Amino acid sequence: TSGTKMSTGLTSRSWDFVTLQQSPPDSGLANTYNADLTNLIAYVKGKVKNPEATKLAWHMTWAYQQTSTHSGFPNYNSDQMTMYNAITSAGQSVEARSDIDFVIPSGTAIQNARTSFLGDNLTRDGYHLDYQIGRYIAGLTWVHKITGLPVDDIDYVPTGATFFAPHFEIAT
Repeated sequence: TSGTKMSTGLTSRSWDFVTLQQSPPDSGLANTYNADLTNLIAYVKGKVKNPEATKLAWHMTWAYQQTSTHSGFPNYNSDQMTMYNAITSAGQSVEARSDIDFVIPSGTAIQNARTSFLGDNLTRDGYHLDYQIGRYIAGLTWVHKITGLPVDDIDYVPTGATFFAPHFEIAT
């Protein structure tokens, strides 16, 4: 909701999970958030109603489409693999932290899908995931990481994605 403070969201319910992420243009630049992340985690833990029960997850974003014109893409020499490798490296440093319970590797799931017949066609503008396949793959990754349930047997196919079967390797 526009204009709502983070504290309002954190205190509005007894959350089981709170997810954090860096702004995608900086998500592969660990030096842009490591110090602030400690402060953010302390803030979240201080605001949630059940800090001992609330698990903190890090959402690992995806690299931009190779043809992206996003102003943050030059941070990675406008190269998708450079951006992806930087994001996974930064994600590993976050995953090693004792105050983050798990990482949701959406970026790895998207990169894996790009190596399939889908190719580098999972965004609507070069950086935001498209409404059908890109978001679906990220959503399956969230379901798997949060619940631990396998996603291979899910029969749902997003509208407009009649060719798609959800048999991509979800990073664990």
